[in-house]
Amino acid sequence: MKGYFQKDLQINLQFSKHRELLHEIINGNIENIQYESSLLYNKRKPEKLQLIIYYKPQDFLYQKLNFLKTSGVNILKLITPVIAQNPWDHNDVLDFSRSSLIEIKETHCLDQDKKTLILILDNLELIQNGECDIEAQFKITENIFLHLDRYIKYGLPGKYEEDNKFIEQNENRRTDFGPVSFILHFKHSCKSSSSVKDFLITRDAYLTLIDKSKALKDFELLELGEDLCLLMSFYWEKSIDFFSASLRINDYKTREVFKFTNENLDYFETYFLKDMYPTFYDFAQSVSFEKYQTYKSLVEQAVSCLIRIKNLDDISTFMILYIIIEKVRNFFLSNPLKETSFTIDEEFDFTNRTEKTNSYKEISEVVWESDRVELDSKVNLKENSIKKTGLINRFESFILHLGLNPYKYKVELTEIIRIRNIIYHGSVPNADINLCNNEMKALMFDILLKIISR
Repeated sequence: MKGYFQKDLQINLQFSKHRELLHEIINGNIENIQYESSLLYNKRKPEKLQLIIYYKPQDFLYQKLNFLKTSGVNILKLITPVIAQNPWDHNDVLDFSRSSLIEIKETHCLDQDKKTLILILDNLELIQNGECDIEAQFKITENIFLHLDRYIKYGLPGKYEEDNKFIEQNENRRTDFGPVSFILHFKHSCKSSSSVKDFLITRDAYLTLIDKSKALKDFELLELGEDLCLLMSFYWEKSIDFFSASLRINDYKTREVFKFTNENLDYFETYFLKDMYPTFYDFAQSVSFEKYQTYKSLVEQAVSCLIRIKNLDDISTFMILYIIIEKVRNFFLSNPLKETSFTIDEEFDFTNRTEKTNSYKEISEVVWESDRVELDSKVNLKENSIKKTGLINRFESFILHLGLNPYKYKVELTEIIRIRNIIYHGSVPNADINLCNNEMKALMFDILLKIISR
């Protein structure tokens, strides 16, 4: 099916802001000029965007823009909308606030009497006239197809004669998420010709939001769509994102969002939450919208971790899981859960063991060098007598603080810390790293579900 669309636009280029700089390459008056342009984008999969600008050869537009770009000027800020001649007209507006310019290309092609150049962009938002049928709709990348397909059962066209059930069963359902309700679904389209025997059915995956309050702004709807994509990524443990969206601004304007999502296709079918929550809708219903907003940054870090470790060796996976759990623990040191106090004993990793000493100099000599800076900064806050022990469990008090059981896992937390120290100091541990990784992953899920669930 054809995926490319073209949107014709009138734009202004504000060269007068950089008149002095441009005089290094061009003599004479530097004017702000209106140009015809076309936005080329793919509606069926994420791709870079192309803004094609048509100009007269004597304008030397490519030379101007390329010179400004190499001089450090953000040339996207030069592009402004054409002001409508009539106050009741509203021209389309390009919003580059989330855009980065990847490349400027000169095509050397003539369109009638005009040359063309292409600005290659990653993201772009287009504010255009026209009512949006729904509040917000996001087109989702292909990693969701494997999972969304489980919610739909297809019949066979023509099998049921008059009762032609193309979709026999659909388990997708509207589900509340804060101020909106949402649903995942496919849109189907077909291509056929009277001259051929066969026809082709294609489908695209969508996330649709319904604003229950009817008062949300377009940027709020956009953020909620991003939130749900993050939760889908967490649930399915793979990158789930949108690459285009249509958002209602008001009764007569729509914001179109185009985003280049460099998706790595992931056909892995198993995921940790599969048995606990049979569908994504079940998982979404278990999430407290308010708690999620509070701890969103922790979920983002966890999702990044889950995606990265899929293609890493066991030791790299171990260290990433360890670090993310430690980051969450450090977060709650500064932001205690339910305002209850949470502290941990500050003890250090020692190179050997003795029972007790009162000499800071002696302690400093046997602390690992990586811990010395921290010990030096805190020694004045310590009591006269500092017990010299091995590193105690850094996580047990944190897990208990969350109301979880630190003893439910198949690997003791002290063993995880011992292995971390061996790896940290450059050795390969003689232990079942894969088992540790599985249990740390389970611990990470337990922690995050605890803090965002209802």
